[in-house]
Amino acid sequence: MSEKELIKNYFYAANSLVIYLMYLEKYPKGNIESNLKKYNPGHLGTSLSVNFLLANLYYFLNKYNIKSQSVIGTGHSATALISNLWLNGTLKEYYKEYSSDIEGLNNLIKDFGTKLRSEINPQYPETIYDGGELGYSLGVAYGYALDTDASLVPCIIGDGEAETGTLSSAWQLNKILKMKSKVLPIINLNGLKMGSKSYLSLLTNNELINLFSSFGYNVNIVDCTNEEDIFHEIETMQNSLENALNQEAPLIIFKSHKGFTLPSVDNIDFQNLIEVHKNPLQKYGTSKKVEIIVAFLKKWQTEIFDSTGKVLSSFNKFRPPNNKCITKKVASTAYNYDKHIGNMNNLEQYLLAKLSKNNTMIFSPDELQSNMLGKLKDHSIEILNENLLQALYQGYVNAGNSGIFIAYEGFMSIISSMIAQYYKYLQQKEACINKIQRNALNYILTSTAWENCFSHQNPDFVNNLLIKKDNHYNIFYPKDGKELIKILEFAFSSYDQINIITISKRHTLEYCEYESSSNYIDVLIENNSPDIILCATGDYMLDYAFKIYEKLKEKYRIKLIYITNPKILDTNSKHALSEDDFKAYFPDNLPIIYFFMGYPSIIKALLYDRNVDCKIIGYADGISITGRLDETLEKNNLNVLDIIKLCEKKLRRSAK
Repeated sequence: MSEKELIKNYFYAANSLVIYLMYLEKYPKGNIESNLKKYNPGHLGTSLSVNFLLANLYYFLNKYNIKSQSVIGTGHSATALISNLWLNGTLKEYYKEYSSDIEGLNNLIKDFGTKLRSEINPQYPETIYDGGELGYSLGVAYGYALDTDASLVPCIIGDGEAETGTLSSAWQLNKILKMKSKVLPIINLNGLKMGSKSYLSLLTNNELINLFSSFGYNVNIVDCTNEEDIFHEIETMQNSLENALNQEAPLIIFKSHKGFTLPSVDNIDFQNLIEVHKNPLQKYGTSKKVEIIVAFLKKWQTEIFDSTGKVLSSFNKFRPPNNKCITKKVASTAYNYDKHIGNMNNLEQYLLAKLSKNNTMIFSPDELQSNMLGKLKDHSIEILNENLLQALYQGYVNAGNSGIFIAYEGFMSIISSMIAQYYKYLQQKEACINKIQRNALNYILTSTAWENCFSHQNPDFVNNLLIKKDNHYNIFYPKDGKELIKILEFAFSSYDQINIITISKRHTLEYCEYESSSNYIDVLIENNSPDIILCATGDYMLDYAFKIYEKLKEKYRIKLIYITNPKILDTNSKHALSEDDFKAYFPDNLPIIYFFMGYPSIIKALLYDRNVDCKIIGYADGISITGRLDETLEKNNLNVLDIIKLCEKKLRRSAK
C-alpha cells in the first residue's frame, strides 16, 4: 500500500469514528436505526478537517521519528483527537478499557460525552492545553518550546480562534523569543465559525501570504477547497510538512470547507454550512438521519479491523513519538534576609539566587523595573500582554520547568478567566490515570490598590479563586518581606497548584522577628481576656491595625491577629480552622474589626458559616487624587478617628 493510500485510509477511518462517537450507541453491524444516540456529543464540522491534519501530521512525525508535543486549539475538536488516539493505539496505553478491538471501540463510543468530556482536556493523553476557552493555544506552544527536549511543537489553530486578541498577539512571539524547539503553527482555515464567516477566510491566498510574511513566517498554503483529488491533497500536505521542517518560523495554512469530505445526500449539501459546525443532523427525523449517516460512512468506507477483530497494524504508523518531559524539581535556596535593604531588594536577591540554580523563568508585563526588580531582567520575558504571558507560562511549566509571574495587582484581573481555566485543568487532571505532576504556577502581585491611583487598580484578582474550593490553590498575604521569602520557598516546592502572593512593593516594616509557626495565621499580640480583637490580612492593613492598637491599648485589652491565608476562615477549605481552633482565636461574643487588603465582601463570604460579630473594612473603590497612602486609606473608610469610634461602639454594644 502506498504512503498516500495509507494516510487516506487512516483519515477516512478517523472520520468514521467521529460519526460513531457522535451518533451511534455502538459499532455498527447492519441496521443502525435502533443504534442511534439520543444525545449527540461533539462537533462534526471542525473534527473532519482536524482529522486530515492529524492523519498527515502524525504519519509525518512517526516517519521521521520526530519528538513532539502537539497543541490543539481549534474549537471543540476533541471528537477528532480521541478518534486518532484510539486508532493509533495511544489511548489503550492509558485506559485499558479502550483496547484496539471492537469491544474497546464500543466502550469508547459508550463513554464519549458521558465519562469523557467532548472538549479537549487532561483526560485525553498527552494533552497540555484545555480547549474550552479559545485564544491561547499558540502562546502555550511557544511557552513549551522555550525549554524542552521535543524538537517540534505543532499547534493547530482554528480560524475563529485566530480572531481572539491573545492569538493575534502570539504571532509576534517568533521574533522575540529564543526557543529550544521549533513551533509549527497550522491554521485550520475552514471558513466558518459557529455563526459567521471567519475574517481570515475573506483574504485571498496572496493576502494571507503577505499578512503572515509580515509577521516573519514562511507561509505554506494547502488549499483543499475544491476537493478534487484526496491523494493530491495528501501529497501537498506532506510536502508542506517537509518544507516546514527545514524553514525558520514555518506556518501551514490548511484551507478547506467546514465539513471537509462530507458528501451531499439527496441534494442536501453538508459542506460550507454554518449548521455543520456542531450537529447538522439534529433537525432531521430518525429515518432521514439514518439515511444521511449511512451515506457519510459509505463515502469514507475503509477497513478499521483485521480478520481477527483487531485494529489494523498499519495504523501504528500514525502514533507520534511524543516528548516525555520530566518535571524538574526546584532546588531550595538558603537566603539570609537583610532588613536594611527593603522588601523588593531582598526579593530581587533571593530570586537571583533561585534562578542561578534552577530552570526558572520570570514572566512580567514590563513592570520589573517599576517593582524595583530590575536585576532580574536577564532572566525574564517581559511583554505588555498579561494574557500572552499566562499562555507562555502554562506551556513552560507543562514542559517540566518552573517559573514565577510578577505583576501589578490591579492588572491581573485581565487573566482571571485564564486562571479559572487552569484551575479546572488541574481539577480534571487530578482524576486522570498516569497523571504527571508539574511545578506550581506562582504569582507575586505588587503595586497594590493602596499604592497606585484609582485609574488602574482593583484588588479583585484573588476573588476569582477564593470563591472556589482550594484543593489546587493557595492565597497568601505575607506580613512582610521576610515572610514573603518563606512563602516563596513553599510555593516553589509545590506541584499542581496555583500560588498567589500579594505584597506591597513599598512596604518596609518587619514583623517576622521569629520563625512563624504557620503560613496561615499568627497571634501577634496575645491577651487572655481581650475586650476586642483586631485582625488584619495584608501588610499595609497590619500596619494600620497596629496604629489602631496603639491608640486603644491604654484603655482596652486587645488581641491582634494576622491571617496570611484568609481561606482558613472558610469551613470548606483544606486549611479550614476547626470550630475549636476558630473559637480559640476568636472567642464567642467578642467584637472583631477585620482589616482586609481587598474587597470586604469576600471575607464576609468566607465567614458565612462562622458565628462572629465581625466588622470588615477594606478597599471600597475610593478615589484618591494624589495617590498618597494616607489619602487612599481615608477614601476607603480607613480614617483612624472613625475606626476608633467604630471600635468603641462595638465595645459598648458587647458590654450590654
